[in-house]
Amino acid sequence: MVNLYQTPNHTVPEQSQENPVLKLGPSPTGQILYFFGARHTNNPDDIQFNYLQQFWNEFLNVVKRDKIIFIEGATREISQNYEEAIRQYGEAGAIRWLARESNIDVIRPEPGEEEQRKLLCALFSHHIVAYTVIAQNLAGWFRHKSQTSFDKAVERVLEREAKFSNIYGFIPDRLWLDNQHKELFGERRLEDKNFLDSISDPRKGGTMVNNIVAFRSKMRDEHLLSAIVKAWKSGKSIFIVYGRGHLLSMERSLQELVKS
Repeated sequence: MVNLYQTPNHTVPEQSQENPVLKLGPSPTGQILYFFGARHTNNPDDIQFNYLQQFWNEFLNVVKRDKIIFIEGATREISQNYEEAIRQYGEAGAIRWLARESNIDVIRPEPGEEEQRKLLCALFSHHIVAYTVIAQNLAGWFRHKSQTSFDKAVERVLEREAKFSNIYGFIPDRLWLDNQHKELFGERRLEDKNFLDSISDPRKGGTMVNNIVAFRSKMRDEHLLSAIVKAWKSGKSIFIVYGRGHLLSMERSLQELVKS
């Protein structure tokens, strides 16, 4: 029998409405699939992390056989302190910390950073691809508590993208970014949070940046789904922590997988 809960108030208090969750299973083999739709934040006081822990504990109580976790976002060394792990890596840090406590494998099923940029540059303008990746990262900066200034965030993101100059065919620097931004969006302020959120939203159209974000999101969904299918067919129960948009776009495919 398949149990599907698309709205969070079926499983956690109403306040979690910004965190949709998906529960599928058990399958005939007893497997369960749980998907937590995260809001990207590294604030350990955010109530999201209470809901994530509740959802995780329920998964552990229900599933006794082989388990695997899929997460969005890169993590390196995780702090021994749970709150510090969240400050470092948001929900990815939280679930890595929880998984370590239970000795369960965590996988980041993403195409590599270089692979992503090569694929995008094969289809879109190299300059707009570089701008899009930078805009997405800067939008993420606003979602995280940080002591750095916006200018410092820009410097850090540009330094990172410069490592891919062999793919882009140029070195992204501040002068290039200012010119590219003006060419695409005129006098709109790059440091405007609402502006960055808008052009970084894959559900919105209207700009080439939105189109590239949407394509990149779809590409990542395909990699994630492929990893889920492989793990499911190997007999594992699966716990996923990804952004809310990924949950909504993959819901039907996951239903079909568990029913098959």
